[in-house]
Amino acid sequence: MTTSYLAEGDLPAETLPSHQPTPTPTRRRLGKGAVSALATTGLVVLFFVICELGARTGLWDDSILPAPTTILTELGNQMVLPQFWEDARRTGIEVAVSLVFGALLGLGAGLLFWKLPYVGRIFEPYLVSFYAVPLVLFYPVMIVLVGINATSVIILATIMAAIPMALNTTVGLKGMRPVYMKLARSLNASPRQVLFSVAIPAAGPFIVAGLRLAVVYALIGTIAMEFTTAQAGLGYRIRYLYETFDNIAMFAYIVVVLMLSCLLTVLLALVERVLLRGRTQ
Repeated sequence: MTTSYLAEGDLPAETLPSHQPTPTPTRRRLGKGAVSALATTGLVVLFFVICELGARTGLWDDSILPAPTTILTELGNQMVLPQFWEDARRTGIEVAVSLVFGALLGLGAGLLFWKLPYVGRIFEPYLVSFYAVPLVLFYPVMIVLVGINATSVIILATIMAAIPMALNTTVGLKGMRPVYMKLARSLNASPRQVLFSVAIPAAGPFIVAGLRLAVVYALIGTIAMEFTTAQAGLGYRIRYLYETFDNIAMFAYIVVVLMLSCLLTVLLALVERVLLRGRTQ
């Protein structure tokens, strides 16, 4: 009878003790959008609570800042009035028209400055100067030219929106890598293909940044022009309520402007996601 001896390394695999690491549960991380939304919501709720407690406990007078619940109640009362919707409709149309025309005008100017560098060198300093000047100063000129109506508001708000769009588009196109254009020429791409398939996508982040500023300046320009000498709109109504010492209604309209700004920000975020989708895939 023979006896066989097996080394430990010769044991069958199923008899060896397994030393595989125990899988650890993975934690799902919130996306940047979710984190931003939660942080914004938390800050808004905190600001709401502080303002409510401050007004209710008498830390400040209601004429300075009414309680948020009082403002929201007044907002509900204003929303049943036809005057409210007329003002909101006019401001919404003015912002939308000035944003569309400002974005298109700024994009076209940026492309022109990129294709014709000498033209860009001539006009870019003037655009930068206008960027720092409040265009409300030119509102009396608009009144003389087109009268006291929505057209004067739209013209100046369009210019305010077009300037940052043009400057950012120019910077983005000038900063494009030369290899992109060399590759397009080697593939015999048409001018239209070069523009829409190479140049604009390459400058996409700068164009989107310009669009963000265009939205901001279109809203600021519209409200500021209405606040000055317009006869209708949210900006005009805020000024009118301020002059008649109706502070609660005035703050209700200010809340409407803030809500409009948030709505434009959300819509712009969706547009940005669509425009830059190919860059993140």
